[in-house]
Amino acid sequence: MILIEESTINPKDFNMLRKAVGWEEHDEKDIVLALKNTLFTVIAKETTNNQIIGMGRIIGDEGLFYYIQDIIIIPEYQNHGVGTLIMDKIMGYLNQHKKNGLFIGLMSAKGKERFYQKYGFIQRPNEECGSGMYLEMNNNGNLT
Repeated sequence: MILIEESTINPKDFNMLRKAVGWEEHDEKDIVLALKNTLFTVIAKETTNNQIIGMGRIIGDEGLFYYIQDIIIIPEYQNHGVGTLIMDKIMGYLNQHKKNGLFIGLMSAKGKERFYQKYGFIQRPNEECGSGMYLEMNNNGNLT
C-alpha cells in the first residue's frame, strides 16, 4: 500500500530518489538549506517496508509565484498512480493558497509533459509564451 503524507525528507533519501531516476545528486548541506526553504513537501512511502518511493515539493515566495519541484518516483513505482497521488496533494495545497494573479510553474522532465497537462499546465513554447529557460552553476562554480 502507498501512503502519501506531508512530511520533510532527509538529504540521504532525497539523493537516493534523484539517483534512482538518473538525476544528479547534491551536497547534503545544500539539500538541508533547500528543504528548509521549501514551502510544502510530500513523500510517498511503501507501507509494507516503510520505504520512501517518491516525493514532490513546492518552492516560492508565497505571494505571486510558486514552483513545483522534484516530483520524483523511483522507476519501479512509476506508472502506478504514485505521481498522481503526489500531484493531487500538491494541487490541494495550491488550491488552499490561491489568489488572483498567482503563477504556478514547473519544469517537466522530457516526455512527462502530458502528465502535467492533466492538471492544466500549459506546455511552452506556444502562441503566447516563449520557451522555458534555465541556467545552472557547474561544479567549478561557473554559470553554464
